[in-house]
Amino acid sequence: MKSIVLKYTVAGLLFLASLLSFGTIEAKRDNRERNFMFIEGLRMLNLGNVKGAERVFTELSSKFPDMDAAFYYLADINLKSGNLERALQFTQKAADADTSNYWYSIQLARIHSAMGNMERAKESYEKILARHPAKISLFIELIELYSRSGDYDKALAALQDIEKRSGVNEATVLTKYNIMATQGKTESAIAMLEEFSNSTPTPRTATLLGDYYASVKRDSLALNNYATALALDPSYIPATFGLAESYRIRGQFDMYFKHMFPFMSNTDVNPRMKSEYMNEIVSNQKFVQTFFPQVDTLMTNLYDAHPADSAVSYNFAVFLVQTGRAEKGLEVLKNNVDLYPSERAPVHQYLSLLYYMERWEDLITVSESALLSYPKDIDFMQLKGIGELQLNRVEPAIKTFLSILPVAKGDSASTVRILSILGDTYYMAGNKKESYKYYKKTIKLEPNHAPALNNYAYYLSEEGKQLKRALQMSKRTIELEPENSTYLDTYAWILHKLGRNAEAKTVLKQAMVFGGNENADIIDHYAEVLYSLGERDLAFMYWIQADKLDPSLGIASKVEEIKSGRR
Repeated sequence: MKSIVLKYTVAGLLFLASLLSFGTIEAKRDNRERNFMFIEGLRMLNLGNVKGAERVFTELSSKFPDMDAAFYYLADINLKSGNLERALQFTQKAADADTSNYWYSIQLARIHSAMGNMERAKESYEKILARHPAKISLFIELIELYSRSGDYDKALAALQDIEKRSGVNEATVLTKYNIMATQGKTESAIAMLEEFSNSTPTPRTATLLGDYYASVKRDSLALNNYATALALDPSYIPATFGLAESYRIRGQFDMYFKHMFPFMSNTDVNPRMKSEYMNEIVSNQKFVQTFFPQVDTLMTNLYDAHPADSAVSYNFAVFLVQTGRAEKGLEVLKNNVDLYPSERAPVHQYLSLLYYMERWEDLITVSESALLSYPKDIDFMQLKGIGELQLNRVEPAIKTFLSILPVAKGDSASTVRILSILGDTYYMAGNKKESYKYYKKTIKLEPNHAPALNNYAYYLSEEGKQLKRALQMSKRTIELEPENSTYLDTYAWILHKLGRNAEAKTVLKQAMVFGGNENADIIDHYAEVLYSLGERDLAFMYWIQADKLDPSLGIASKVEEIKSGRR
């Protein structure tokens, strides 16, 4: 159960307790047991013996049911332990024993609020404020309650009451603004904010106005308000960011970078927020190419401000890799691993970059090291297996992937993924029987697992076996992912094997539209189908294209055989 924080110190409580009990102590000096027990309870509480204090106050409240202070301390003990129900019960008893006590009443109201008893809480606050109308802080708490429960008109009325008593200030204006905005009264909220800002501008109010005008694309007004905010406080970061963004939208990039550089360097701004923002910036490749030195500076400033933040480090490293500085990127992530040797995230990020860079040997080495600390980490085990597979170390890869299965027990997604990979790996090892066994296991567990369906279907077609079954599996993959060029290619190839070349041609044309024109294998298959249909010249044209893309496929030799009549 959520606890609430009381707004006074232990010393204050002791003083309060002395005031609460003074009259009683004065009136009953002879009640030595009562006084002794109360002091003993306070002593234990101050020494940190909460259980002992609770025991004493419980006994005290039982012997002297009119002793409100004992109930109050029992309530306080339960508040700090998060037991709001019992805290409420004891506070109510204290308030019943002394109905005029301000602190008991306010604690009762706050506990009701913490428990979600909104109506009771509001009622309690209203009663207190009727007796103590000068307590502005309580008005603020009540206004928050009104807002939380949707009583916006009452909240605004209470704010007006505060302003009558203490005058208009930034806090009341901002609270009114938020309430009115929540109500959808945006124009009225802005008009009210403008009126206040014209007479008593503050960095926050000016920035809010800037944000609003930026959102409705009135960039001149946005710029003016951000400038006002910064004139009042040159270090006000929200205005700095808003001003920079406004210049970017206007295409005034020199001014954009001028204000964005210090923003990225500011260590007080949330690093994750800045990192997410920069991810959007660097995703615009044209922008990065045009302003590479400036964008590079922004990324560097961000990293220099937060070198120990994992997300910042990872994004900076990826940026470095993408801009041709892979080794420096790895250095950044290795530094992050060194900073947090006992944490998983930095290691995983380092491994992810090694994978991205296709550094297979390093991937294996670092994965093995990581597994010493995390021996049952499925991701680390899988990355090790992928590294082995990419280096054609098929048998070690099989051993690695098999070792994952008992660890992944109960994790169906991981199990399906590993079963499918084992199907691929056994096929690479030349063990078709085991390969097909694991594909069947994958599909049994997840009938719509497209990679296993596709690969199983393709390998069957290459053997010329179970072509109708293969066609059914392949058809399912393109139903699942109709724009996947690899799956379209497999489906078309099976149609070709079945002699349905006209259909195969249509499907392969679709595959070419969805990226197949950059895949040598798909282009080769397209040429084969065209050749089977008698479109020889067009077929040779596509074979030449495929050979240029990937000479290792040996397409040139195949074409020579065809032209010489050896095939």
